[in-house]
Amino acid sequence: MDRIKIVVWDNIGNTLLGVRPWSSWSPSIQRWLIEEDPDAEVHAPSFAQLFAGHDVELHWFLGEMSGPGIFGSLADDFSHAVHELTDIHQLTGAIADADYVVIHKQTLPAGAVLGARRLRLLQHLGQDYRGVPMPAARERGIPVAATPLVNYIAVAEHVWALILNHLKRLHVLRGHIQAKTYGADWSAIPHIGLARDKSLGLLGFGEIARPIARIARAFEMPVISWDIARFPELEEEYDVTYVEWDEIFRQSDILSVQLALNERTAGIIGAREIGLMRPDALFINTARGKLVDQAALTGALRSGCLGGAALDVFVDEPLPYDDPLHALHERPDGQVTLTPHIGWQSPWTWVRDSHEIWHNVLRSLRGEPVQHLVSD
Repeated sequence: MDRIKIVVWDNIGNTLLGVRPWSSWSPSIQRWLIEEDPDAEVHAPSFAQLFAGHDVELHWFLGEMSGPGIFGSLADDFSHAVHELTDIHQLTGAIADADYVVIHKQTLPAGAVLGARRLRLLQHLGQDYRGVPMPAARERGIPVAATPLVNYIAVAEHVWALILNHLKRLHVLRGHIQAKTYGADWSAIPHIGLARDKSLGLLGFGEIARPIARIARAFEMPVISWDIARFPELEEEYDVTYVEWDEIFRQSDILSVQLALNERTAGIIGAREIGLMRPDALFINTARGKLVDQAALTGALRSGCLGGAALDVFVDEPLPYDDPLHALHERPDGQVTLTPHIGWQSPWTWVRDSHEIWHNVLRSLRGEPVQHLVSD
């Protein structure tokens, strides 16, 4: 039996989370999976079970893990395969004799692809594959596949839940009904908003922002965006208007942050940017807490310089009990909503996303047509 070498480069862990051993899931997540599918243990096989019958040599290259807490123990599940990535040449050397490369949200050097001697498939998790050196893959005749992420649809849904919660003032309405003091003011609730009357700003126009924009179109809501890279064809497809950096803050009634966290974007939204926002604007962050100066955001909310915030991510997670954001969340006006980094869940999204890429690798191994090809 020939040995198959697979190289994974993923600092978050989405590629392998859904194929961890069943015993590694917490009892609560096991119950959650079984509630949706009584045969969950069978339908969520591990990496070892998927590749049973194959002699696989797995190498998982990791920089600093940037995923939520659940990913912390994932490296333990694959400890035999983990390599701390300190030099890109480590990765290039490993890819040189790899059969398969799986990456997620990384920029792969063209030289690594050009130097690959037996690469059968370059598999990207997610359809925003700008980090894949397509000309190099094309030159070497290496097929490239990019599988969609159910995870990203889950986050887009969460963003819209936060938007509608804010516009329809659901927190206030709940208290209004519970108090039983409404009398003649039964439906006299001020400041109920309509999406089509607001402008939605998307800070980042990647795979999460696009379904958010598609949903906005159903509400006839104008959408503007900014990203480090331009996507003119996608902007036209999703009916989104590109604006410059300062303008995304100035013009948005609702601003949703969808940027990736890296050295360039850490702390990119500071007091200056928050100060550009309209005093009645809503700031949403479901991306990463460290993109934002959280102290400046808290100060703007406290002072009334910013209308509201809906946050699923924070600088420190779990959010410390003494963080001043808690007091803002607990105010009866409902202008600040905090959720515990759950936009990307449920567990079946983790399983489906991981399994889609690994089944694609198995298709290649069996000589079957690979799905989600993006190469010529």
